[in-house]
Amino acid sequence: MADSWRGYDLAGGHIALDLVNTVSWRGDPPRRLDRTELPGFFADWLTRTGLGVPEGDLSAVLPEVRELRELVYDLLADGQPKQTDLDRFGDLLASAHTRAKAEPSLPVRWSIPVETPADILPALVLLTDELLRSPDTAHIRQCAGRGCAWLFIDSTRNHSRRWCRAEDCGNRERARRHYRRTREPV
Repeated sequence: MADSWRGYDLAGGHIALDLVNTVSWRGDPPRRLDRTELPGFFADWLTRTGLGVPEGDLSAVLPEVRELRELVYDLLADGQPKQTDLDRFGDLLASAHTRAKAEPSLPVRWSIPVETPADILPALVLLTDELLRSPDTAHIRQCAGRGCAWLFIDSTRNHSRRWCRAEDCGNRERARRHYRRTREPV
């Protein structure tokens, strides 16, 4: 559904961050929007991320996917994961590995093809694990836009990216600064 994508983009730089970012305005509770609650969004998200949409009832796996999303946010948002969160993720990872298959290449990469709705959560857990063990974690940032709180990998040369998207939160902040500079004192 096209309308559910308004204001959303795969801007995280990794599928685990794009999952976290399915909550818009996380830092502004009155505006907070869980896009996975919008009709058609989750199936469209699965397609756009490359996981694919399996046959079956996607709504049955959404509560677990939402729990994973919040756990990933807790693990990554401040750069200092709590042991309890790591333990919870470890349990999910152990369960996912019981279903995973190694791809025949080096370095070894474990994956779960998404053929049924039950494959979605463990596939996302394995992909999240890849991110958590990656040097990219040193460059995960939280958007500086007021209320946004989206996470992204800052892949700029000097690691100075501040916003999830320059044309979105960056534009709003530049407009705010311009307004403050040009408005006349009362």
